[in-house]
Amino acid sequence: MKKIIITLLVLLVALPTVVLAQNLDKVPHSRRMYNMTNNLVRTEIVTPQVNGYNVYKADLHIHTLFSDGDVTPALRIAEAWYDGLDIIAITDHLEARTYERRMLKALAGYNADGKPHRYSHAGAVKRKPDNTGINSDLNRAFNHAASRAKKAYPELLVIKGTEIGREPTQMGHFNALFIKDIQGVYDRDIKESFRKVKEQGGLLIHNHPAYRRKTTDKSEWQEGIYAEKWFDGVEIVNGSKFYPKMIRRCIEENLFMVAATDAHRPTTAMYRRLGIFRTHTLIFAKENTQEAIKEALLERRTLGYCGDNIMGKEELLKDLFNASVECKFIGYVNKGKGRKDRLFIITNNSSYPYTLKKGGSSMILEPFKSVRFSVGKDKEGNWIEPTYYVLNMWHMDDKHPLIKLQYTMLEEAK
Repeated sequence: MKKIIITLLVLLVALPTVVLAQNLDKVPHSRRMYNMTNNLVRTEIVTPQVNGYNVYKADLHIHTLFSDGDVTPALRIAEAWYDGLDIIAITDHLEARTYERRMLKALAGYNADGKPHRYSHAGAVKRKPDNTGINSDLNRAFNHAASRAKKAYPELLVIKGTEIGREPTQMGHFNALFIKDIQGVYDRDIKESFRKVKEQGGLLIHNHPAYRRKTTDKSEWQEGIYAEKWFDGVEIVNGSKFYPKMIRRCIEENLFMVAATDAHRPTTAMYRRLGIFRTHTLIFAKENTQEAIKEALLERRTLGYCGDNIMGKEELLKDLFNASVECKFIGYVNKGKGRKDRLFIITNNSSYPYTLKKGGSSMILEPFKSVRFSVGKDKEGNWIEPTYYVLNMWHMDDKHPLIKLQYTMLEEAK
C-alpha cells in the first residue's frame, strides 16, 4: 500500500512538468499581430466623363530627396497611387539639391582623403574643364520613379520634369515638363534653359507667381519673358494657396491652368489628416498617355482642385458640374393657401462636394448623396427655374459660376 501511495505522489509531482513541456512545444515562435502589407488602400476620386473626355487627376509639381524633398522617388509614386492620382511629375530642382550636399558629407569616409566631394550644381563639368566636383545624373530621380511605377503601379503615368529656379522677387521658378534629358536643360542663362526645354519638345509653367512676393502682378523682367511667349501654363494653385488673378491671365494669354502640391514632405502629413484630397490638376483627355495628356494641356482643358474647391474656366466648370450631378423633377409640394412648389431631387455622382446658393438659401451636395429641394413661382406666376451659384467653384475675377440645373421629369410627375 505504501509503494502505491509513493508512486502516485511521484506521478503527481512529475505531471505538471510533462504537461508544461508539451504546452511549450505548441507555443509559436512568432505571431503576426497586424497585417502591414495591406494597411493602405487607394483613394478613388470618382469623376464623370465630360464632353467625351476622361478626367485625369495629376500632380505636376513634386520634389524628392534628389533635390530638397524629404522622401524618395519610389515613395512619391506610392503616395500618388494611394492618393488617387492618375499622373505625377517629378520636378526636382535643376540648380539646388540640398540632400546631395548632406550625402557627400556622409560618404566622405569612402574617399581616399576622407574629405567630402565638393558640391557643384548642374552642368559643372561643362563649366569646369578640370572636371572638379560631382556632376550629378539629374535624370536619376525620374528613372527611379518610372521604374517603380512600371513594376508596382503600371496605370500611373510619370512625366519627366524639372524646376528651373532663379531669384524669386523679379524672376521666379518655372517647371519644365515632357522633356527628354534633364541634364541637357541647364544653362546659366535662364533664357537658354527655356530654349533647350522647347528644343526637347517640353512645356513651361510659371510656378507659384506670388512666391516671396507681395503681388502676383508681373515684374519688369517677367513682362519681357511673357511677351516672348515662353510659357504654356501657370500655377493658379500651389499647395494651399489660390491665386485668383491667374485665371484671368491664363484666359487672356491662352495658358493652361495648374494646381499642384509642390510637395516636399510626405503628402499624408498634409492632406489625409485634413480629410481632403491633395491639391491636383484635373486634365480632360481621351486617354492617359504622354501624347494625350500633353495635347490636353496644349488645348487648355484643365481645372484646378484645392481643399474641396475647383477653379478654372467658367464653361469647363459648368460642364464638369452638369456631368457630375443628376437632377429630377419628381412632383409638387403643397405650401398652403393653394400654393404649391415644384419638388426636385438632385444627386451628386462624383467624389467632389458642391455648395449651391440662391438668395438666402443654400444646400451642400455631398459626394454620392441626394438632396431634395423645392422651387416656386415668380411674381408673374411663372415657374422659377432651379438656378444656383456654386460657391466652391471659382472662375475669372474671383466669381462663382451661375448654373441653371439640367433636369429630367419623372413620368408620374408629368
